[in-house]
Amino acid sequence: MKVYKSRRDWVYVSIFLGITLLFAVILVLSYFDVGFWDWMLMVFILVGIDLIILINFFFIKTKIKDEELIVSVIYNVFRINIFKITKIRIGETMWSGFHKCGTATGGLIIFSKNKNDLYITPQNQDEFLKELLKVNSHIIIEDVRK
Repeated sequence: MKVYKSRRDWVYVSIFLGITLLFAVILVLSYFDVGFWDWMLMVFILVGIDLIILINFFFIKTKIKDEELIVSVIYNVFRINIFKITKIRIGETMWSGFHKCGTATGGLIIFSKNKNDLYITPQNQDEFLKELLKVNSHIIIEDVRK
């Protein structure tokens, strides 16, 4: 089984920091407007959302196991048989695809026969593509990088 960590870039980091800063501003401003227990409930909810985003940021991995491509955070989020993959587009943005499991721009969109596109950003894209092509040599690779 090959495991590939997700690549990170400044776009995703700035989005995470922006959301965290927004939550902090909301908590500071609401401290003076609502009761203490309502404010504590808001703290737990916003910190919980922030932790979920942070866990996704650090623990997302893409695995190639036998004939399956698996994306997992702490549990398996996405699983597909590699023989159902029809095409991979290199260089897409993180706003492409249906399942967005990448943490950077310029990743890979994986198209399958099931029409459930997957966006991922493995750290070593070339090695990842070679591993996929070893299993299924009929995958079409389309490079749209400029």
